Amino acid sequence: MRTLIYGCGQLAASAVRELAPTLLEKDGDAQITVLGKERSQLERLSGYPGVSVVMISEPVMQDYLLDAGISQADAFLALSTDDHENLLLAQVARQMFNVSHVVCHVENPQLQVLYTALGLNVVGYSRGILQDIRQVIDA
Repeated sequence: MRTLIYGCGQLAASAVRELAPTLLEKDGDAQITVLGKERSQLERLSGYPGVSVVMISEPVMQDYLLDAGISQADAFLALSTDDHENLLLAQVARQMFNVSHVVCHVENPQLQVLYTALGLNVVGYSRGILQDIRQVIDA
């Protein structure tokens, strides 16, 4: 399974820690690629087995997504701290690149309701957020 994660903050780091060992155990060829703007955070995440990183400066540039392998991705997780970037990239992953499992983190409750109604898998902050993400990926 090839998984792309946009964002390299605490939520993305938690997702990498949670998902990397399980995905590698299921599939020895599993790959997680993290796209982010913070070099120090990306360096920490690159230390996990099966994890590669892509440093970006403009999140909406399709070139970064293509460099990270979105064309072959099975899952895309938009987990940055910016709701609007997450929503935009999640829709790009789903609509333009036909990624089968897309999860979008959104803090704003009104945006959560709106984009959930439009068919996007939206998760907000909760104690079970990583389980919510895993449930969508495993579906």
